[in-house]
Amino acid sequence: MRCLLLSLTTLLVTPSTLLAAQARSMGSAALQMTWALLVVIGLILVIYAIARKRMGFGTTSQGTIRVKEIKHLQPKTSLALVEVRGRELLLGIGGGRIELLADLGRQNQTDFDKIMDSQP
Repeated sequence: MRCLLLSLTTLLVTPSTLLAAQARSMGSAALQMTWALLVVIGLILVIYAIARKRMGFGTTSQGTIRVKEIKHLQPKTSLALVEVRGRELLLGIGGGRIELLADLGRQNQTDFDKIMDSQP
């Protein structure tokens, strides 16, 4: 009889103990997940700051050289329109070389369109 009573008591107490332990573990898991998320976000921000500082990502061009536009023609060949001290230069980039294709000077966009339309 005593063994039966002990078994019944164990069966009645065990689910409530498991639920309490599970509730505590869910709360600690949520807290652990929150901290992990904060650490990951912090790492992303640090990597972004380093990349921005070292490689110039996300910075505005305030110096004397400004890249206005880049058009990729082939995987390793591009055209770049660059402004240097008010002069526009058309550069060809490819094969480890950069070549000046045209010095557009201080011409505005409409003059450039007229030049391109007059070409055969």
